[in-house]
Amino acid sequence: MHASFLSRRSLLRSAGLGAAYLASPLCIAQVQGKNIASTTPPGAWEAAHRSILLPAFSRATGGSVSLVASQPLDTLSKVIASKANPPFDVIMLDEGPYLAALSQDIFEKIPVDKVPNLAEVPSRLVDPRGLGVFVSGQIIGIAYNTDKIKTPPKSWSDLLKPEFKGRVGLASMGSTLVSAWMVEIARLNGGSEENMEPAFQFVKKLLPNVGAIASSPGALATLFQQGQIDIAVHYNNNVGDLQAKGVPIALTRPDTGWIHIKSSMHIVKNSRNPDLAAAYINAALSPEVQTKMAAEPYFVVPVSKKAVLSPGLQAYAKTVEEIEKMSRVDWAKLNPRRGEYIERFNREVKV
Repeated sequence: MHASFLSRRSLLRSAGLGAAYLASPLCIAQVQGKNIASTTPPGAWEAAHRSILLPAFSRATGGSVSLVASQPLDTLSKVIASKANPPFDVIMLDEGPYLAALSQDIFEKIPVDKVPNLAEVPSRLVDPRGLGVFVSGQIIGIAYNTDKIKTPPKSWSDLLKPEFKGRVGLASMGSTLVSAWMVEIARLNGGSEENMEPAFQFVKKLLPNVGAIASSPGALATLFQQGQIDIAVHYNNNVGDLQAKGVPIALTRPDTGWIHIKSSMHIVKNSRNPDLAAAYINAALSPEVQTKMAAEPYFVVPVSKKAVLSPGLQAYAKTVEEIEKMSRVDWAKLNPRRGEYIERFNREVKV
């Protein structure tokens, strides 16, 4: 095998990207004129961006977007593999993959003068190097089928109950959803981001109840919709999207509290249209888009100080400040071993 490939593979693995790199085909987007290519996580995110963000961007710029549904780790592996001719102009990542990718030199500095809505984002949510900005947040709790489960689950330990045998759903640990949940389980059982053994022991006990392991949170939502699972670790926006489709589902707060994760947007270095890429991020940060994304059915946590926190989001927390006090992951501690953890999860957690 060529030495440069080994080096890149080693880098990806240390950042938790190895499995994604090996599994992802290279997809080069042709960006011309007033078109850019951007990524979005699959599922509710894609639906929200197509229905809210893309029309707002088009109205503001006259431009169009080739939107590609892609898990953050897959997104990064494609960009890293083709730095000189990147497949995307703007990418959306979760906090862990974003921090892991800083060393890869794939982000362009955001031109502040071309993103005026940045002024309404708290400075703590903007990359201090200017290489990205958080655009939204999500809340993790216990999703359950309200037709099948009449008493809302009260704790993560409830997933172990024998009545849920074969009815629990999980996503892969390559997703931020399950990585964040595993950290929470580790902490609650004496571990941490750097000691995930208690989380793996919990999942080992959970396996008899696991009926399916989805490739992504979006695929996990589909399993609920198809009636293949009744209870799962899930995001509030996926649950809201399913409720809008008539699925009997609710999200309940574990007794140890909600988990909060954040997502960021970045301009990719060597983008063919960096000005339009900046305009896309500006549209994502606009009070209009932020407020609509925060409303039913998506309930995405906004970052703009001018956005309105919808009644649906206020069911989880009354203010953005309250949301930011929820349990979070220290990605700087998790990332160095995340690739190792993902590989172990893939080996040990099978239905």
